[in-house]
Amino acid sequence: MRLKLSNAAALATLAALASPSFSAAQEPPRGGSASEGAEFLLLPVGARAVGMGGAVTGMRGIGELVLWNPAGIASMTDRRLLFNHSESAFDTRSDVLSLAWPIRSIGTFGLTYYLVDYGELTSTDPSGSVTGTINFRNQEFLLTYATRIAGPLEFGINYKLIQLIFRCDGVCAGTQSFTRTTHAFDFGLIWAGVAGVPLSLGGSLRHLGFPLEGEDEDDPLPTRVRVGMAYQALSTFTADSSVTLVLTLDLEDQTRELGAPEVMIGSEFGVADLFFIRAGYAFLDTGFGGPTLGLGVTYDWFYLDLSRGFDEISSATGEDAVQVSFGIIF
Repeated sequence: MRLKLSNAAALATLAALASPSFSAAQEPPRGGSASEGAEFLLLPVGARAVGMGGAVTGMRGIGELVLWNPAGIASMTDRRLLFNHSESAFDTRSDVLSLAWPIRSIGTFGLTYYLVDYGELTSTDPSGSVTGTINFRNQEFLLTYATRIAGPLEFGINYKLIQLIFRCDGVCAGTQSFTRTTHAFDFGLIWAGVAGVPLSLGGSLRHLGFPLEGEDEDDPLPTRVRVGMAYQALSTFTADSSVTLVLTLDLEDQTRELGAPEVMIGSEFGVADLFFIRAGYAFLDTGFGGPTLGLGVTYDWFYLDLSRGFDEISSATGEDAVQVSFGIIF
């Protein structure tokens, strides 16, 4: 019996079958270590965030920030339902469905589901007949609470249920289906309007939780600390709020190996809160870094954001790293 690989992501899954550490089954994005588990948590998610190079820790009032800095939804005044779809190299696809619900004088509550699908492998016998299929997926459930805690200081927290799912239907070369589960938290802070300047400072500690239990060893989660800023560049020079320009900068580092932070920069130019053009650059050690571009439109009760990443891996494989977000305001 042999396995027919449908795409390059399948190679990573096969590596997991031969290794006691299931984290080897995941593509190590953005500086991940081979000894870490659930590295899908480091994949950039959200068309608006990706369009700005991932430099969004100091941003406020954006639904997809629950996956970057949960304090970012504390300032929301409208309920928002967000759907995000992304496709990247090796036919990896992800989907996010997120609801943010602010309650006056209490704070903003959020509920999010995040799914990453690495594709399918087909198991065949020596004659070429199909004997089974293998699916490898990761998923995450988030419960979020964010609020203003003192003056300009906003706080947010995520509780997360994380699962790595391996499923075999039929006969798959002696393998069997299994699911690995763990729990984690994210914590975030934002200080808005620093010293009367149109500047927001943000910080987050993400993926802090219990290791993923393996066959012979435990895989620690890819815990990261991040700080960032967002500066309203035009508000200092003009009182015309119909045209905006936000400049952002983020630094992110591994908590277990501090001292070599990765840098992300971003920008967002907006006209009348209707049309947006975004650009950024992620200076990452892995092939997932590079320039990004994004577009956005907001009208009445809905908004649509698009982004494209030009990382080395996507360029080498000829596959576009595209994200699309559609949101409803109600």
